[in-house]
Amino acid sequence: MKLSFMETMRGEVSDAAGRKYPVAFHVRTRQLERGHFALEGVVHASAFGDEATCEGTLTLSVLPASIAYVVRWQAGGDTYELRGAKSPSVLAPLTSMRVLPVTLLRASGDVLASGTMTFDLFDLPQFLASWVPLPLLARRRFEARQVAVARRALVGDNP
Repeated sequence: MKLSFMETMRGEVSDAAGRKYPVAFHVRTRQLERGHFALEGVVHASAFGDEATCEGTLTLSVLPASIAYVVRWQAGGDTYELRGAKSPSVLAPLTSMRVLPVTLLRASGDVLASGTMTFDLFDLPQFLASWVPLPLLARRRFEARQVAVARRALVGDNP
């Protein structure tokens, strides 16, 4: 059986001038093969595209232990990419699974900002429930949020 789950990460990135920008993503993953997952969802990245649909990959590796994210989205005529990797450790399991150092880039490879995102423990019940292979309310809310974002991108904010 292929795995699927939802995850939300929030944090802040800083550019070379020291300006700070909030960044967050809410994604649903689906397993492609072994430790490779496709992800899709919504990203909030302030000046780099707020409330944009995103897609990307999540890769789980056992040796060395890592959980690598690549999240891509388009906004304002640019394509952005958020890259990061968690390094799970048995010596610091809570911190190592919650903290995600990230780099924000343009599609051309230009580094725009870097920072840290975290998984909020208050999101843990929803995260754990998303592993259950049933059509949960959280899954329906996720899909509704994604449709609303795509709709606004196509027709604007007015209903």
